Amino acid sequence: MIKFDVKNKEVFRGALAVPWHPKLIELYLWLLGMCEPLLITCAYEKRDYSSVHSVTPLRGFDIRSWIVGDPVHIRYMTNKTWQYDPARLDKEVCLYHDTGRGLHFHFQVHDNTVKNG
Repeated sequence: MIKFDVKNKEVFRGALAVPWHPKLIELYLWLLGMCEPLLITCAYEKRDYSSVHSVTPLRGFDIRSWIVGDPVHIRYMTNKTWQYDPARLDKEVCLYHDTGRGLHFHFQVHDNTVKNG
């Protein structure tokens, strides 16, 4: 069984509003194998600026961090396993940050994202 839990109806609508980038789907499935439960708190959103949350196909989603065991370890393992873009080493697939909505994971992919190993 594959679980797909979302914060509320608005996030559910956003998660289904546009197709997901194939690499984002692969990342989500990988995360399910690493830690459960996952609760999506943000997926697609219309925004006034360019964002991985506002493009088609969807290239980013946020996950509630306080329900997983060790957020720092999740971030470390994700960025060790996944490389956002080999041409831009300053970018990461997983951010663990607070942008005013509380600490959470932000996962993002690019056309050039690769899974190591």
